[in-house]
Amino acid sequence: MTVPTGPTRTQLLARFATTRDEDIPESVRDYGKLVVLDSLVCGLAAVRLRRSRMVQRVAARFGGPAEATVFGLGQRVAAINAAHANADMMNALDADDTFFNSAHFAVFGVAAGLAEAERLHADGASLLRASIIAFEINARLNLSTSLMAFEDGQFRWSPLSSHGYASMGTAAACAVVGGWEPERLTHALGLVAWLAPPAKNSYMAERRSFNAFKYGPYGAIAHAGMLGAALAEEGYTGDLDVLDRTPGFIEAMGFLGGERHELVAGLGSTWWISETSLKPYPTCRFTHAALDAIRAFPSTHGVPVSQIESMEIRLSPAAYRTLQFREPAPQIPDTLVAPLDGAFNMPYAAALALLGHAPGPQWYDPQRLADPAVWDLARRITTAPDPVLDAEWEADLKEHPGGQIRRTRGALTIRAGGREYVVESDFAQGDPWDSATRADWDFVVGKLATFCDGILDAGSQEQLVEVVRGIEDVADVAETLSPLLARAR
Repeated sequence: MTVPTGPTRTQLLARFATTRDEDIPESVRDYGKLVVLDSLVCGLAAVRLRRSRMVQRVAARFGGPAEATVFGLGQRVAAINAAHANADMMNALDADDTFFNSAHFAVFGVAAGLAEAERLHADGASLLRASIIAFEINARLNLSTSLMAFEDGQFRWSPLSSHGYASMGTAAACAVVGGWEPERLTHALGLVAWLAPPAKNSYMAERRSFNAFKYGPYGAIAHAGMLGAALAEEGYTGDLDVLDRTPGFIEAMGFLGGERHELVAGLGSTWWISETSLKPYPTCRFTHAALDAIRAFPSTHGVPVSQIESMEIRLSPAAYRTLQFREPAPQIPDTLVAPLDGAFNMPYAAALALLGHAPGPQWYDPQRLADPAVWDLARRITTAPDPVLDAEWEADLKEHPGGQIRRTRGALTIRAGGREYVVESDFAQGDPWDSATRADWDFVVGKLATFCDGILDAGSQEQLVEVVRGIEDVADVAETLSPLLARAR
């Protein structure tokens, strides 16, 4: 191992966490607000899921001082327990942001920033800044790892992986809200390297159904970051070079390889949060471009749904290498993991879209899961590989082993009324790389309305949008934002 002669990468990231509001471009702050609101929407929308009720009860059991809000619980608990529960719920519907079509981690900065802002009665500007800084650190850790690769022309997932690296962004969010000096955060990141959930084989290529953690224990990841931050605040010390050692933390996360230069490349000038996609559907991002095209098809082509005889949906290599996409289940049992399995069932999601069901947690209601009309249509829908995306993804992963994949596109062949239709699209709604699809306030406000219908009343929804839109003017998050979040039931 080469011993660093200057500041370590860990120290440089800790220094970056002291970035001032005026040094974050206005466009980044504006998009950051959308990401914050979107993450809150995802958590609020999930409050009635069986899995969410479980994590709410666990938060209540561990309790602690009344510091922070847990979505849907009706009581405040210790900040660390609130961050654990809220991060878990924000990812429960698979509706949270997706970075370069590979990972979701905005929720960690939002969950930790919110909990700490409540605990410390901090202002809204610090919550926004914490969410952005946490995202940037987690994005750089993500880009420093290789989750996907092509070998001999064949796509493969890393056999081992972990979202545990996002515990570092979680700790950074605490540091930003608390106004820490870089040295303390450097120690916290060193501690998190010990505490973060390690790599595990998620069996993405062969799994037919998820366990309750899906592909990562989001609550535990947030908890580890909060714990590392709390210990550093009390004076615990950690290694100052955990992101420089080889093998080290990057390898411990179990990926196919590491590109450590990505950790600090363009730090403070490249803002990766602007390249994360927001999602209109409670499904895996790999389904979204197809779902956009499917929803538009009947009206665009004047074809009634009843006339659709068959539909082939061509998928990205990452999707098609996943068994749940390649061999979709013919039914989804009404269990606590139904939203997880449903998010990866392309025919089920496509049938819901064709039948005009508004997206949201209601896609996984018991009556919807058992609807004969949905499954009759789903049986006519198949999946296949997309040769165009195979070539694009292979080229991208060779150039960027950490993955900077921008396009999943929709590519469908539909047979209806004796005719064949080929439907294609470049990007999905919520993708930031095209002005026609980039998320804006109308996009996220619309998602709030459909996802939280019956969970948060219309007046509270309007207030929530107003507060987040003007988050820099909020003097005390605990007094202004938190009471609105506590209304979700």
